[in-house]
Amino acid sequence: MIICHFYSPEEAFEPFKQKSFVPFRDAGDEPSDFECSLFDCLKGLDKAISYNWYNYRTFDYKEYENMHRLDNGDMNWIIPGKILALSSPTAARKDGLPPDHFVEPFLDMGIKCIIKLNESLYS
Repeated sequence: MIICHFYSPEEAFEPFKQKSFVPFRDAGDEPSDFECSLFDCLKGLDKAISYNWYNYRTFDYKEYENMHRLDNGDMNWIIPGKILALSSPTAARKDGLPPDHFVEPFLDMGIKCIIKLNESLYS
């Protein structure tokens, strides 16, 4: 309704507001300190559309499906062409991909700066 009929997040959520939904939480082993509700997602979608970060006419779902696979780095654009999130590189192949796996894709995407926000899993 937000994408095709230009509803506000509030209007799109109206039929569901009396329902109970389990919020998304990180799937890790640690206790979650943040939960993301359905309404949060609707507000995020609305914001992404307003900034032209998402356009259903140009969104390449095949690229998305390929990039988000764990064996391809579990990469997702947060802000298209600006901020990319991905699984942490790791030295243990059974746990993910080594750092050198990301060099070619990063070069292809024009990524020149990397900021690591988690603990090191490789030398």
